[in-house]
Amino acid sequence: MNTEYFKRFVKSETEEIKNNEVWVYTRVSSKNQFDSNHSIENQIYYSTRLAEKMGYKITREFGNTYESAKDDFTRKEFTKLINEVKESKKKPFGIMIYKMSRFSRSGGSAIGLVDDLVKTHGVHLIEVSTETDTSTVTGELRIIDSLVHARRENVERLTFTIPGLKSFVSRGNWLGKSPRGYDHYGPRVKNSKFVQGIQELKINEEGRLLRLAWEWKLQNIPDHQIIDKLRVRGLKVTKQFVSSMWRNPFYCGIQVNRFMDGEVLTGNWEGLVSEEDFRTVNDRLESKPKNEYNPYTSQQSRPLQNQLYCGCCGSKMTGYKAKGKFDYYKCLNSKCKSKDLNANSSKKSLKEGIHNVFNDLLSGLRLNETLQEVFKEQMRLTINGQNEVFFEEERRLKNRIEELNRKLDGLDRKYAFDDLDKDLYNRFKSETVAELRTVELKLDDFQTRISNLDKKVEDLVQFSGKLNEIWGSGDYETKVTVQKLIFPKGIVINPVEREYRTSDLNPIFRLIHSFTGDEGGTNEKRTGRNTDPSCVVAGTGLEPVTFGL
Repeated sequence: MNTEYFKRFVKSETEEIKNNEVWVYTRVSSKNQFDSNHSIENQIYYSTRLAEKMGYKITREFGNTYESAKDDFTRKEFTKLINEVKESKKKPFGIMIYKMSRFSRSGGSAIGLVDDLVKTHGVHLIEVSTETDTSTVTGELRIIDSLVHARRENVERLTFTIPGLKSFVSRGNWLGKSPRGYDHYGPRVKNSKFVQGIQELKINEEGRLLRLAWEWKLQNIPDHQIIDKLRVRGLKVTKQFVSSMWRNPFYCGIQVNRFMDGEVLTGNWEGLVSEEDFRTVNDRLESKPKNEYNPYTSQQSRPLQNQLYCGCCGSKMTGYKAKGKFDYYKCLNSKCKSKDLNANSSKKSLKEGIHNVFNDLLSGLRLNETLQEVFKEQMRLTINGQNEVFFEEERRLKNRIEELNRKLDGLDRKYAFDDLDKDLYNRFKSETVAELRTVELKLDDFQTRISNLDKKVEDLVQFSGKLNEIWGSGDYETKVTVQKLIFPKGIVINPVEREYRTSDLNPIFRLIHSFTGDEGGTNEKRTGRNTDPSCVVAGTGLEPVTFGL
């Protein structure tokens, strides 16, 4: 066979312009590595040496920071690298990585990513330490082997690490950075002044203020007021933080860690709040109706709807609009024989609307001028009885302030005359001063609550005299607030007689009602006894009316 003839059909090799541009990706896993072992510099150095040897031109660098390889696309620099490779019109020949473990430890997903980069985008991976790349089948297999090995190393490391972490946590230790309000002492902490042999979480000055926040929360003070109180004392927190703090068991000395498979453990640290009080706060949060102040537009004209209960069967009442303009309330119990109640009175109404009846009820809580002085005297007696508790607490706080001042004097003497170590002196003094400030703030709170008694009683009388006007002229939110203030457990109405039951009145208004509920002068006899002091303890929503009592 004459082969010379067919040689003209063989394509001659033309010298192709080789793409010699490469990008470099570097990474370490932790900040400690980034700060101390110069690994990033070494990765760049060896990448530069290989580029010179192979004739590559480094045009871009990515990484140069610390990012954990637990999940590939949680790393910002890694994500940026992959996105720019895919979106770039002029793609590099390859990406240089010192070792494949720096690229990824995810195993299968990393192999899929490499396949996509090579097959779809024509971008190769170059492992600097072995001078291997994916431009050949053999090189590609070696790169894949390196990725599998990196994944295996991770799994084997976890096999030994997780049992150790479980043992550490099971002994009551905290894993990771301590939440706000605590200083973290231990052998591996970053702050040198907190380094010591064993782990300790100690409440700091912020924590002492956050403890006050828990006390205020237990008093049903709204979050926005708690945030304001903290800000006045020099601590700025967000509403998102306080919301998450109420739900974090850490603050009552409990931890729920993912390493413990749902097991609940008691921590070695002091909580800011007791377990019982933590449960109280969270039970209230769970029972609080959602979207309480965001009713449907159709409910705006029926403010009683979410709080009204049927006096016949005890079921909750709902509302509806008839003919597009008349509001009614009805019992949700289909077996209840009570009739629907018109909300408002009109010329054609056969019976008075229950909104009008409710307004009359509020008018009935207005004290007659002749009884106001008698009521004020009764309130003074009642509040003074309650204030015995406050006075006792005030004495306790003053004694503690004296103790702390004596402690500070003792520290100064030991430092001056007994050669007390300076670091220990500064540490003990800062802790004592922080506690002293917290106790002084708490004492200030108590003294504020028991001051200006006459003004508070006068404000209360004036406020109660305007309840019907405030409710009648207020918007939906104002009406609901007044209703919850007076009837914290809900409003019960007898649908037959159209009368509201007053047995579950707020204790303050129950006291007022005791003066307005009888005819003649019999009310004056009520002042002969000191009403149970607990009736003026601020309950849910009571704070605005009692003005801090």
